[in-house]
Amino acid sequence: MTAAASPRLSAASLDSLPAGTRRPGYDRAAQGIGIVHLGLGAFHRAHQAVYTDDRLEAGETGWGICGLSLRSPAVREALAPQDGLYTVLTRGPGGDEARIIGSVLEALTVPEQPDLALARLADPATRVISLTVTEKAYCRDSSGALDERHPDIRHDLEGQGTPRSVPGLLAAALRRRAGTGAG
Repeated sequence: MTAAASPRLSAASLDSLPAGTRRPGYDRAAQGIGIVHLGLGAFHRAHQAVYTDDRLEAGETGWGICGLSLRSPAVREALAPQDGLYTVLTRGPGGDEARIIGSVLEALTVPEQPDLALARLADPATRVISLTVTEKAYCRDSSGALDERHPDIRHDLEGQGTPRSVPGLLAAALRRRAGTGAG
């Protein structure tokens, strides 16, 4: 099979992958979301999601990942037709290993799906909220304090709808969690 004739990666195509391709050996449908991660970029997908996939492979359950983007739908749009699956290629002295990662069960874009994103963050089943974002996303001024003049922070402090900043989103989620007793 040539690369041009290969089917797109998806749950349905896993069995047609070449021999030697490592794929999820656990039931993805039986996993619950236990981690909500802000910033579903390449670093997270190549590291934290891989480590989470290792734990799911070891038989731990309830640690599926819901990834959130505060801005761009690009990652969600790339992962959706692949059922959240993607390939990590590891290169080493013994050769290359292609591995399909299955720990990302859901990808959301906050501006497009604010209620669902906040519901995931506030859900009692969510045990870990993690993030890999650039320093700009922390909205700090030169002294390291919260930049209350930042337009997104002003928007969030004024309570004008869906939070736009990481601190605003986390604060809104914590308010919801406290209101539901989720901790």
